[in-house]
Amino acid sequence: MTKFWARVVKSEFTRNVSSQMMGTGIAQILPFLATPLLTRLYSESDFASYTSFFALATIFAVGVGGKYHMAIVLPRSELRAMRLFALSIYLTLAYAIILQLAFFGYYRYFPSDLGALIYFVPLYVLFFGIWSAFTNLSIRHKTFRYNAYAKVMQAIGYIGTALGFGFARITIYGLVLAKILGTLGSWLYLFKKSGIRASFIPIRKLKEVAIEYKDFPKFGIGPSLLNTVSMQALILVLTAFYSKDDLGYYGLTYMVLSAPLGLIGTSYKDVFYQKIADLVNQQRYKECKTFFLKSALVLFSMGTVIGIVLFLFGPFVFSIVFGDSWIRSGNFASILAFSFVFKLVASPLSAIFNATNDLKIASVWQFGYFITTFITLGCCVYLFDLDIISLLYVYVIHEVILYSLYFLLEYKTLAKLSVADN
Repeated sequence: MTKFWARVVKSEFTRNVSSQMMGTGIAQILPFLATPLLTRLYSESDFASYTSFFALATIFAVGVGGKYHMAIVLPRSELRAMRLFALSIYLTLAYAIILQLAFFGYYRYFPSDLGALIYFVPLYVLFFGIWSAFTNLSIRHKTFRYNAYAKVMQAIGYIGTALGFGFARITIYGLVLAKILGTLGSWLYLFKKSGIRASFIPIRKLKEVAIEYKDFPKFGIGPSLLNTVSMQALILVLTAFYSKDDLGYYGLTYMVLSAPLGLIGTSYKDVFYQKIADLVNQQRYKECKTFFLKSALVLFSMGTVIGIVLFLFGPFVFSIVFGDSWIRSGNFASILAFSFVFKLVASPLSAIFNATNDLKIASVWQFGYFITTFITLGCCVYLFDLDIISLLYVYVIHEVILYSLYFLLEYKTLAKLSVADN
């Protein structure tokens, strides 16, 4: 075990993960440090509106770039990678325009509590889609430090805008505009560092790569949409069936739990994806399996430590950091700590499906996750009329079972490759 950790510490992979985690850590810590002030500038209702907005924006953001940005890492040819990049940008722009027109025509069918905030969704989707394309291009080039710096800039933009609007007492738009402007600053930084010159690439030149990597939109958008809706399902249910205060409390819990998931999970996934894709391209399947298992062990070790702290001291930590009025958010975090560990392990490793271009398996799980999530929550609300605490316990049990199955599917995908290598 000692030799294993020594190799882990010295590896290029670890250095890249460390670079990502350092930048992501700062990007997560800054908003976290600012949150005690934000909870005093913004009310539970403001956090509830932001939570609803971000849940809706996250759902619509699934379609950005037709998922082609996820394929940028894969081609051996740089020319083909850049064409995938351009294709992703074009599709994101077209998608954002269509969304804006749709919102103007059908705004009455969306949650009324969002009000004018609904019209900011396409803008966030546009910036997020461009940021995603640049992020994957940076992953391909192994310039992970640029991704890390971009996340720091995103955090600074978010904090500065949120505090500015908060002190100005313009709280209805403050948190939302902070998120949008932070994302804008992040992709502008990546654009500058990429060295890419803005130029028009004829659409006809993109047809070949669009066809070659058609499985990404074919098996990526639909299942990912279902998966994202499922992940936001709890917020949607709280919005419809529980008090706005509880939605606001959960909104803070969600923000806090997202911090380590972003710090560890997202940082690890970016580097893991590049490394595992490289091993798959070289057909070093046995090494892929070993690398996967070691990654799972590392993620589980880190997740367990965080989960134990949240479970034992969640309410106390939240009351000290955010104020006594947010103890309920700490109670929510204590319950959700169990599912947090399983998500932290399985989610980053799901990049294996992209690396092997075996998206069908992931799509089956995502469809099953969607169905079982809404059946579970629907039964809790309609049949048993559970209070929010009981609802969270049932939700955690569902998450643990489904993400355990997700991990087994990931392992099985690599196991098949290892058998083929014999």
